[in-house]
Amino acid sequence: MKKIFILITLHLILFSCAQVYPLSTNTDVPTNAYIQDLNNELIPYEGTWKGNWDNKTFFITFKRIKKYLDHKESNPYYKDVLVGKFKVVNPSGTILYDNTNLLDNNTKIEGTRFFTIPNKRYSLFYIDPDICDISGDIFISFTYSSNSTLDWKFMNTTDIITSSCQYYNTNPFPQPLPDNITLTKQ
Repeated sequence: MKKIFILITLHLILFSCAQVYPLSTNTDVPTNAYIQDLNNELIPYEGTWKGNWDNKTFFITFKRIKKYLDHKESNPYYKDVLVGKFKVVNPSGTILYDNTNLLDNNTKIEGTRFFTIPNKRYSLFYIDPDICDISGDIFISFTYSSNSTLDWKFMNTTDIITSSCQYYNTNPFPQPLPDNITLTKQ
């Protein structure tokens, strides 16, 4: 009886372990697998970061979450990602943009993966349904080995703003995120 219990326990352990993959996995994984931050690569990015751009103050808080990715209906899986919630304030203290109250699974900024060429940087995706579904790619990387300063680059990938958008033909068009900024950990 003891041998059967040990065999069943070993089988369960091996089965559950076989479904966990490191964050660096860039290939397809089995349904309901877990791409986990086994080496805690995302932890240094967690926390609140601050920077100044165009006479505004930009705050962003990154948090690591376990996200259920079901964009491939036939192959959903779990993955540790960073999500970002941000706030932009003008010099008089007026809040221009604030999505810090969104639930972690509904943020407008969500991580995708690490790139290592030409340097190690983490990629995130931004989509904002409140501003005509503008979207873009964000790349963040540490500028110093102390991990207290981040280099931020945002590339707007929005294709079309339709006339149904409340900001259609608005000049200047809302720009909630900086293109390039240096952020300091708070």
